[in-house]
Amino acid sequence: MAEKNYRAELTGVFGDPVEGNPTGVIMEAGYDAAGLNYRYITCKVLPEDFDGAMKGLRAMNMRGVNLTMPHKINVLKYMDALSEAARVIGAVNTVVCRPDGTLFGENTDGKGFMMSLESNGIDVKGKKVVIFKY
Repeated sequence: MAEKNYRAELTGVFGDPVEGNPTGVIMEAGYDAAGLNYRYITCKVLPEDFDGAMKGLRAMNMRGVNLTMPHKINVLKYMDALSEAARVIGAVNTVVCRPDGTLFGENTDGKGFMMSLESNGIDVKGKKVVIFKY
């Protein structure tokens, strides 16, 4: 009989505000349904504490985090590699902690937006994209 592993893999979200973010409930249900020993923690992280949170991410051997405002751009300097979407958008909303200790940044916001348009019957092929800089 295999020995019981009481250490759950950790994932979560860093942001402020996060009190109204239901992602943890959804992720925990998914982990449970898949039989995974994972936990999703919702962490209020203020901008002035973000560096410490990123150090904690590594120190606690977390598997990854989602990011919400105001951290999606500031996180770029912590990434070892970025997906093409994150490079194009210039922001990261998902950090994957790879087994070798590197941090990979992904951005799913654009993909989700495009899928939403297509599922609502909006054809975006051949349309001009205008990017606004703030």
